[in-house]
Amino acid sequence: MLIAEYFVRFIFFSFLGWIYECTYCTVKSGHWENRGFLIGPVCPIYGFGAVGAWVIFTRLHIFKNGLIGTEQPVWKIFLICAIGSAILEYSISWLLERLFNAKWWDYSDTPLNINGRICLPATCAFGVAGVLIVKFFFPWYAGYEAVALSHPLINEMVALAFMLILGMDIALTEASLTSLLEMLDEAQEKFDKRMEAGVETISAMPDRMKEKAAAGVSAIAQTPEKIKGMTPRIPMLSWRQSYHLRTIKKFTKPQHSSRADQLRAAAGTIKRHTIEKLKKDKGYDSDR
Repeated sequence: MLIAEYFVRFIFFSFLGWIYECTYCTVKSGHWENRGFLIGPVCPIYGFGAVGAWVIFTRLHIFKNGLIGTEQPVWKIFLICAIGSAILEYSISWLLERLFNAKWWDYSDTPLNINGRICLPATCAFGVAGVLIVKFFFPWYAGYEAVALSHPLINEMVALAFMLILGMDIALTEASLTSLLEMLDEAQEKFDKRMEAGVETISAMPDRMKEKAAAGVSAIAQTPEKIKGMTPRIPMLSWRQSYHLRTIKKFTKPQHSSRADQLRAAAGTIKRHTIEKLKKDKGYDSDR
C-alpha cells in the first residue's frame, strides 16, 4: 500500500515535470520540444525530487521548532530544496553519462556551473520552485490524493498500471539508445577504415604527390560530413532513435558527436525536401 502510494506520487510529479520542461524549452526555442530521457511524457528526475521533498517535509520529524515541514521558514525550505536538487541533478547526469556516453542537459555555457552538470542559476530556480511546491502544492495535493485514491485497491491498480507502462518505456528506451550508439560506432568504424585505406594509398604514391594527397585526407578528416564519397551511407533511424537524437544535448565521445551531427543534418535535409515536395504537389493540385 505504501509503495503504491509513493509510486503514484512519483509518476504524477514526473508528469508535471515533463509539462514544465516542455513548456519552458518550447517558449525558449520558439518551437515544440519534447523533453525527457524516456520516450513517454515523464521526467523521472522531477519525480524523485518531489517525492524526496514530500518525505522530508511531510513524513520525517526532523525539525526542532515544533512546526511541520510545510510550515518551516521560506529560507529553510529554499536551502533544502536547492541543495537536494543540486545533488540529485549532478548524480543523475553522471549516471546517464556513464551508461550512455551522452548528456541530456549541459550547463557548460552557464556561469557558475560544475562540470556542466549543475549551475547556480538552475539550482536557485529549483530552490524557488521547491518553496512554491512545499508551501502551496503539497497541502492541496494531500487533500486531492485523499479523495481520488482513498480506496486501497484503486491505488494499487493505478500503481501497477503505471509500473507496467514505465517498465516498457525503460526497456524500449534502453534498447533504442543502445542501438543508436552502436550505429554511431559502426559509422565511425567504416569511416576510419576508408581513411586508413586512403593513407595506405598515399604511402604508395611518389613523394611529390604525397604532400597534396595528405592535405586532402586531412581536410576530409576535419569535415567528413561534407565529403559524400568518403562518408558511409546515412542509415535509416527508427522514430525512437530520432527522438533520442533530438533530445540528447551532447555526446561525450567526439566520434559520436560527429556522426550525430551528420545524422541530424541529413534528417533536416530530408525534412526540408519533403516539405518542399508537399508544397509543390499541393500547388500542382490546386492549379488543376
